[in-house]
Amino acid sequence: MATRRGSCLCGSRTYEIEGELDGVWVCHCSLCRKVSGSNGIAILIVPRARFRWLAGADHGISYELRPTYSVTRCATCGSPLPVEEDENNIYLPAGTLDDPLGVGITQHIFCGSKPDWDFEAENVQHHGEHAG
Repeated sequence: MATRRGSCLCGSRTYEIEGELDGVWVCHCSLCRKVSGSNGIAILIVPRARFRWLAGADHGISYELRPTYSVTRCATCGSPLPVEEDENNIYLPAGTLDDPLGVGITQHIFCGSKPDWDFEAENVQHHGEHAG
């Protein structure tokens, strides 16, 4: 069974998940766009039984933005971290994993809320590192 580890930017909070992943979900709702400051949030939905904290489980700050929507951040670096509000699943920001996922994006949700700039313009440039 595959085990993958993840962490916040400063390393105060670390976790691991076990098992195969179904794929990455990208949510484009207005709440996820505001929380991320981007076009949405890429998450993994992991059964609670397959998730465990390795360090810093109590080193987070949770913000309840609505009764059914909250975010958790590292108390030191502010990185987004797994949200544990659901009794069955953990909602894990895909970008916090340190190990390769081995799966791609399988779901885009709330696409009706995408911002008008969320598309690749003609002649878009792709760079392997910082452009400049």
